[in-house]
Amino acid sequence: MKMIIGKKFEFEAAHNLPSNDIYGECSHLHGHRYQLEVEVCGEVNEYGWVCNYKDLKAIVDECILQKYDHAYLNEYYDVPTAENMVIDMVKQLTVKFEDKSYKLHKVLLRETSSSYAEITLDE
Repeated sequence: MKMIIGKKFEFEAAHNLPSNDIYGECSHLHGHRYQLEVEVCGEVNEYGWVCNYKDLKAIVDECILQKYDHAYLNEYYDVPTAENMVIDMVKQLTVKFEDKSYKLHKVLLRETSSSYAEITLDE
C-alpha cells in the first residue's frame, strides 16, 4: 500500500517581476516568506516509515533552501513567479529521488497566505 508523507519548510526571498503593466506593483522590489510543502510517496518500509523525515529535510535543504533562502530570486529566474519556481523545484527534486524507494509526489509553494502554485506528479 502506497502512502504519502510530507514536510513543510519556510524561506525568505526577494524578487521583482518585469516592468510590465500586467505585473502591476509586483514589478517593484519586494519580499515574501515562502512556505514550501514537499510530499513523497512510497511503501511503508520495515522501519515503519516511507522515509526518514531527516533525509527528506536534507534533500530539500540542499536543493532548495540553501539556494533560495534570503536570495534575490531574479538571479535565478527571468520571471520569478511561484509557478516558475515550482517547475524548477520539481526538476531539481525529482533527480534527488531517482535512486530512492520513494518518489516525489507533490511540491506546493505559498508566496503569501492566500496565493500558491502546486505541481502534483502522477505515479
